[in-house]
Amino acid sequence: MVIINSQNAMLVNRLWGFSSFIANSIEYDYPLVNLGFYRYKDYFEATKINDFGKFPISIKRWGIPLLDYFYSNLFKNWSSITYRKFGKTPVLHKFYRTTFSEDKTSTIFDLNKKEFINDARTRKILVQGWMFRDSVNVRKHRDLICSFFKPVEPYFSEIKHEIAEAKKLANILIGVHIRRGDYATFVGGKWFYSDEQYAKMMHQIANEYKLIGLSCAFFISSNEEINVAKFDGLTLANKARNFIVDLYSLSECDAIIGPPSTFSQWAAFYGDKPLTMILSPNQNLGIPKYNNAFVADEDFPEKNLYTF
Repeated sequence: MVIINSQNAMLVNRLWGFSSFIANSIEYDYPLVNLGFYRYKDYFEATKINDFGKFPISIKRWGIPLLDYFYSNLFKNWSSITYRKFGKTPVLHKFYRTTFSEDKTSTIFDLNKKEFINDARTRKILVQGWMFRDSVNVRKHRDLICSFFKPVEPYFSEIKHEIAEAKKLANILIGVHIRRGDYATFVGGKWFYSDEQYAKMMHQIANEYKLIGLSCAFFISSNEEINVAKFDGLTLANKARNFIVDLYSLSECDAIIGPPSTFSQWAAFYGDKPLTMILSPNQNLGIPKYNNAFVADEDFPEKNLYTF
């Protein structure tokens, strides 16, 4: 049995982390418990009722939320304090950890390691951290993973309505993830682009589609209010939305562009859509092309962070 106790990440990072373990659990047939997903459980069909079909996967350890919460936080604090002081964490069960420092240096832990699989099948193990990955089996079991994380009502119907209205605007609907907020300082702010820079790239794409006789509209997804005056000459679908509606509406677009972000990656993965990562404000964007890795072909220092 594997017990996940990672709690610090926001929703989409938790979706990706949980998905790697789900795929690995299905592939190698071991029980999986994720104590770190309880905060977001009510947004998705499988997690809301804790039903993953025939698979031994759960977001509960003892079935009593308060007890699970107490255990999870007790272990999180215990592991953090002991690791900082002693460089290791004494535990009753085997403990796999990708430390915060390893997360920052993009050290991937491959869940297909024989030792890990053997432990997962034969004993109880605890895992904490964000760099656990199983890219091969995430692709293999994509349909199942997506079925588990289908949004519940009323979000699902709202997503369908948003996209139906947006797709009336043009032949092609491009999702644009404009990431602001923490990106002002993340990796030195190099992916914090201005409205003018986004508008320039969007005009490039619109012109590419115009050359083949297609009109193009842009679905804006952002964590900050957008000044639409900066996007003159472009057709926009832009409004304030719930974050679940924003994320899953993005997945319904014909293609997605945006800076490296697990948010736009999840949308592309869930919707199985082309994703263009904007690595530079001067990047020439053509018609987006499909890539099932959902990460830029080009090498860049942080690439492992976005390899799922």
